Amino acid sequence: MDEILIVDDDLSVREVLEARLIKEGYAVDTAEDFDHVKEALAERNFDAIILDVVLPGVGGIGILEYIKNADIETPVIMITGDPNVETAARSVQHGAYDYISKPIKKERMLGVVQRAVEKKGLIDRKKESEKKNLEYQKELEGKVEERTGELKNAYELLGAEYSRKVKFMRKTSHEFINPLSIIIGHLTLLIESDLSDEQRRRLESVSENVKRIEHLVQDTLEVTSNEE
Repeated sequence: MDEILIVDDDLSVREVLEARLIKEGYAVDTAEDFDHVKEALAERNFDAIILDVVLPGVGGIGILEYIKNADIETPVIMITGDPNVETAARSVQHGAYDYISKPIKKERMLGVVQRAVEKKGLIDRKKESEKKNLEYQKELEGKVEERTGELKNAYELLGAEYSRKVKFMRKTSHEFINPLSIIIGHLTLLIESDLSDEQRRRLESVSENVKRIEHLVQDTLEVTSNEE
């Protein structure tokens, strides 16, 4: 049920407007001055406010400014006993949705109230949509952050595994290089000794293969040194 706040210091005006609006299916609350308006706005979210321009203490324009400064987006309909262009302009300038003049005509009032309530409905739906979009965005950002953390952890694990393998290859290559050098040295001495042609040919073949292995080990040491 749409809720309307009527603000007027005249009890008879409040009662007449309240009766008319209740008959049309609205829920109605009333206030007679600024203090009661603040209390009502703190307790409920109204769909439209009907506000008299002339009030004791803080006048209607002052209350309208308070409503706008408080970021309350409820459309405000001003009631004026002086329906001239200047009064209307002042009301709109301070953020009023519309105004109705005294004596208040039922059809005029109900029409303005209905349009104001429809506008409030659009405002509420827009805010709800923005809220859902914001929640979705935050949820999406959370998932992205979570996924990024998982990828970072996986990358760190891969990096640690890669580093371990590089260290292993380098250590193994170091252990191979000395024995290979010794083997090559002995093969060279044997080749230079008094051997038959067949024996020399076989030793030279072995020596070439050992040197090839030595080159592979040297290449491994060079690559792994760049990775450290």
